[in-house]
Amino acid sequence: MPQPAPPAPQTTHPWTQPAQPAPPMPQTPPAPQTAPMQQAPPAQPAVQPAQPNPAAHATPPPAARYPAAPPVAPRPPAPTPVPSPQPTTEPAAADLDDLSISRRTASGERPLRKVLRTAGRMFTSGRATRELAELAAEVQAPVHTGRRIAVASVHGGAGKSTVSAVLASVFAARRADPVLVADADPYEGSLTWRLGVTAQPLERIAPDLVAARGGDLRALEPLLPRTKSGLWVLPSGGAGQPNLCSDVTRALSRLFAVAVTDCPPGLESRTTGAAVADAHSVVLVAAATPDGVRATYRALNRVMATGYAAWLRRVVVVFSAGSPHGRAALKLDAARDLIDGFGVPVVTLPFDRHLAGGARIRPARIAEATLVAATRTAALALDRARQH
Repeated sequence: MPQPAPPAPQTTHPWTQPAQPAPPMPQTPPAPQTAPMQQAPPAQPAVQPAQPNPAAHATPPPAARYPAAPPVAPRPPAPTPVPSPQPTTEPAAADLDDLSISRRTASGERPLRKVLRTAGRMFTSGRATRELAELAAEVQAPVHTGRRIAVASVHGGAGKSTVSAVLASVFAARRADPVLVADADPYEGSLTWRLGVTAQPLERIAPDLVAARGGDLRALEPLLPRTKSGLWVLPSGGAGQPNLCSDVTRALSRLFAVAVTDCPPGLESRTTGAAVADAHSVVLVAAATPDGVRATYRALNRVMATGYAAWLRRVVVVFSAGSPHGRAALKLDAARDLIDGFGVPVVTLPFDRHLAGGARIRPARIAEATLVAATRTAALALDRARQH
């Protein structure tokens, strides 16, 4: 609603103030009136004493009482009121993907470090490149049936969806067979948006997806979107149906070599429980902070205490550095030793400016160190999945 214009600034010039009743002026004795000359006998005085004129006591008109005021400077015009923006209706959720709310995200590495790394390749043996090639070969290991990998976290904000997106993208880029990533959030997950695709809610397409399990991938093309790298994406949805994502993923498992499921935050929800119970391996993401490592340690300790130690043979722990400040506060070697005590491998995903931006993920802008860590995670998770 437009705001009323602010009042015009008041000047201190006395003539611009509002008119006030004038104070009474001291009365000046009336001037003596000269009587008209009369033809009188010489014996009488020529001038008679002046008599007060009653008309002299009448209030003179204002123009006669005061001298004319000097011209008043014109009042400066009041500033033009700026209309307030009119309220607009909130766009529908389906239209949010079309809004330009993201700036161009930075590369995962700082420019100087990227230049130094590029220059260093001319004088080194390319150890990181060889390591990446060796890990890629492990990611390409053959599977006889579809392997399902669940990505979970003890608390929200650990970077679980980011790890899910990057992990699935690594599988899709390295493997020749089809790969699926599923967003198990029953409400409004962010995985689909961060991968740059749009899709219908899961509950709407689930019956058609289950019916297509006996066919081939061509039956899924009208139902599921794909990224530029060929990664198939199962959208979120199914509020009130905690097992829906797991049921659909299991039904489609024969069509995909690897299916990565992004679970809701926390380990207590029924949706996460269903996905983890159905998975061949589990990637447990922890924030690379003292608090994140502590929470993950306590969760693994509860698993041991309740007699499910065998389940830990399926787990890979990822320390995800979403901020350089939290990573600086963590004694990484001590944190690794803490988790290694459960016989669980640990991978540290370094801080990546592109991934930390929260915008759509573009694999070409991910730092090399991040890709190496993500590929190592994929290799470990697939190796554990092939054993179960």
